[in-house]
Amino acid sequence: MLDFTAANLRRLAISWVGNKNRYEGVNIPKQTLVPVHDVAHELMIGSMLKPFEKSAEFFYFFHEEDVSNHLVYQSCMAIFRDPETLHEEAARLAGMLYENCENPKIQGGEFLVAYFEDLMLQGEPTSAIGLWKVQSKDPFLKVERTAESFALNVLEGIPTGKLETAALIFNLDETEGYRLYAIDTVSKKDERSFWKDEFLRLRPIEDNYFNTRHYIALSGEFIHERLPHKFGLDRADQLDALYRSGLYFKENEHFEVDDFAKTLFPEEEQQEAFKNFRDEYAKAYAVPLEDKFDISMPAVKKEFKVLKSVIKLDKNFHIYVHGRRDLIERGFDEDKGKKYYKVFFDDEE
Repeated sequence: MLDFTAANLRRLAISWVGNKNRYEGVNIPKQTLVPVHDVAHELMIGSMLKPFEKSAEFFYFFHEEDVSNHLVYQSCMAIFRDPETLHEEAARLAGMLYENCENPKIQGGEFLVAYFEDLMLQGEPTSAIGLWKVQSKDPFLKVERTAESFALNVLEGIPTGKLETAALIFNLDETEGYRLYAIDTVSKKDERSFWKDEFLRLRPIEDNYFNTRHYIALSGEFIHERLPHKFGLDRADQLDALYRSGLYFKENEHFEVDDFAKTLFPEEEQQEAFKNFRDEYAKAYAVPLEDKFDISMPAVKKEFKVLKSVIKLDKNFHIYVHGRRDLIERGFDEDKGKKYYKVFFDDEE
């Protein structure tokens, strides 16, 4: 989706942003612009852009009233319209970031703002602005040689190709809030992100990736939480429905909600319950969901890693289920006074 083989790093500004809760402050040098020689240029192109190469989820900047009031959006617009202003806007962005660095887990580190030209995104030529916050450094060894001996010193440097918090803003869809990628590996999945939610203030673009991701999430939630209580399905039946959900997304190019419901749930009452749950989910999370769309395979690969297909039996056994509900039987042993599962198979590995 992203092609940066011809990309040029035109400008780079570096400052230092600490943790506001620890009163570490912001260090903005008089000369924020950093000259980049040819070797560093190639290294930075790869290390700063390659992690976005497989990104598939797009965002827009978001503001409750109008995106034109979004401060980071305003700085990006100024840079796109005149790249010569990058050093001024980089200083403003560093100050904005500092205001949102209050979480104790946030470490002080370098804040990089870069301007790129000659990128290709989904076949469209574009320029882009990169934002990176360096949370941690990688140690490396440097050998120093004198006339009489060698010595080893341990130094620290910015890791290449491993971004913790970063964003790549493309000069596309200006009126909607600029199309962008965002990375945050510091914040946990279920907590508010200081980078995406506080500093950048993003909303997902409602595209095929968006719809695929949410339908996988809501079907998993429905199967695990609603089906057992409303229809009395046991764990094996839940995992069978989850397995068929995965097959649907992996084997079909297009999604249609009625077809999906019939594929997963044999009873009409269950199908209607699923569609009602879909409406509740959309309202609760304020996400507009389409009835028909093209399935996004990157979303399928990412989201199904989260859904667990395992039956946990007390603390003694885990049964991992990958399909074939007809080969699993559940019962109760009167003599032992315990429930059991009977599993049929051909070969043991």
